[in-house]
Amino acid sequence: MNKKLLMFTLVPLVLSVMVVPAMAIGPQKAEKNPHNMITPEGAELLLPSGGFHSWMADTEAWYIDYEHGIDASKAKGLARRATAITLADILEVMTDPEAALAAENTWFYISYEVLVEMMMTLGGLTQEEAEAMAAMWPEGVYVRFVNVGR
Repeated sequence: MNKKLLMFTLVPLVLSVMVVPAMAIGPQKAEKNPHNMITPEGAELLLPSGGFHSWMADTEAWYIDYEHGIDASKAKGLARRATAITLADILEVMTDPEAALAAENTWFYISYEVLVEMMMTLGGLTQEEAEAMAAMWPEGVYVRFVNVGR
């Protein structure tokens, strides 16, 4: 009887030991992902849901290390908690350590118009290029800033 009990406990344990390392490997070829954009400033990953994750490489120049964005058309529940933010507010959060600390882990709403203005100012894009990029989020985005290293 002990051998049967031992067998019922060992088989799931052995299977889990064999499967878990394969699950932990993760995306080995992230550079081949068409939704991955690597720039000198950092990296951005566009999600299938319309959201994004952005990591900043130069945290000496910017006080925000990581941004998590969600398409406003798909996250109506955040409308109650999010605060509308302007380009001036975004620049303050990115360059002022106290503002970055106050804004950390808080949801903000960035409208389509502010997105276009931000892409033109920070990205050096023309009006047409910025509008084409922001067209992915016609209702704007909800964004949360995080300082990973602090």
